[in-house]
Amino acid sequence: MPSHQQLISVAMCTYNGARFVTEQLESIQNQTLLPNELVVCDDGSTDNTLALVEQFAKKAPFPVRIFQNEHQLGVTKNFEKALTHCQGNLLFLADQDDCWTPEKVAHLSKVFSENPSVNVVFSDALLVDEYTHSLQKHFWEVVRFGTPQQEQWKQGRSIEVLLVGNRVAGCTMAVRKSFVDMILPFPTDISAFLHDTWMAFIASILNQIQFIPEVLIHYRQHNSQQVGTQQKNGQSVTLSNRFSRPHSTKLAPLQKQAEELQKVYAHLARIIPATHPNLQVVAAKLHFLNVRAHLPDNRFRRIWPTLQQWKKGNYHRFADQDATTTGILLTALGDILE
Repeated sequence: MPSHQQLISVAMCTYNGARFVTEQLESIQNQTLLPNELVVCDDGSTDNTLALVEQFAKKAPFPVRIFQNEHQLGVTKNFEKALTHCQGNLLFLADQDDCWTPEKVAHLSKVFSENPSVNVVFSDALLVDEYTHSLQKHFWEVVRFGTPQQEQWKQGRSIEVLLVGNRVAGCTMAVRKSFVDMILPFPTDISAFLHDTWMAFIASILNQIQFIPEVLIHYRQHNSQQVGTQQKNGQSVTLSNRFSRPHSTKLAPLQKQAEELQKVYAHLARIIPATHPNLQVVAAKLHFLNVRAHLPDNRFRRIWPTLQQWKKGNYHRFADQDATTTGILLTALGDILE
């Protein structure tokens, strides 16, 4: 096979998706550039999802290969299985309940053709309800991937954007098979990292990920979906509580973040040399979190380590991209006083 030839596989994972899966399958069939194959891995559906996929396979304009798991794998490992079975060199991830715009495969494939060093490409998505009515909101709005974050990304600092939070949904993503083969298996011991987060994170460290500001899928939001954009409702902390709560309560979420990032770093270090500049950014964020997570109970003893991190610029470097200068200053003061 010539090295420039694109063979396109779609990796779809299903689980009790009978209500919406046919619509998604038809949107893949209606692409202006058809894939060379569709690989479906079902994670033990108890409805008629498999029957609908099999019915589609009989008339599809491309081969459809169906795998049924004997035991439930969960989202991450099911996608790992689907991607592993793909035979193409460009892999498109598909959820069971979305709808692709007709140009999705063509537009993302073009990015790969024009950028040989890019291993991951992702787009924006329009959020729709269960009836595919627009919710008048884009996915990038929800995850706050706006102009400041995009500019930072274009400057080669995408890892700093992702260290604040994931901006990449697997259903908007396409990847090279060679890249997937390099980074498997996906870790399952990091609560905030599903398969898509992991792929985006590694590609970001290697500066091999690119976005296109187009809406290429309709991202359906409904009560039965396995992964979506619904926001969790957390309890806000009042100003009075900040100074009356135990210091350990303030540190607990920072300690959890540090523990999770330590796991991330350990997995990354098996793939990427420790001397890589972007892996050193991860190490710097980890050190910053550990300093903040282990500040002593004595307020006076918190001043020096906090000032050191301020002087190094870490409060600014690792702040949320939407944070104001005042907000960053209050974070540092909170580390001393709370």
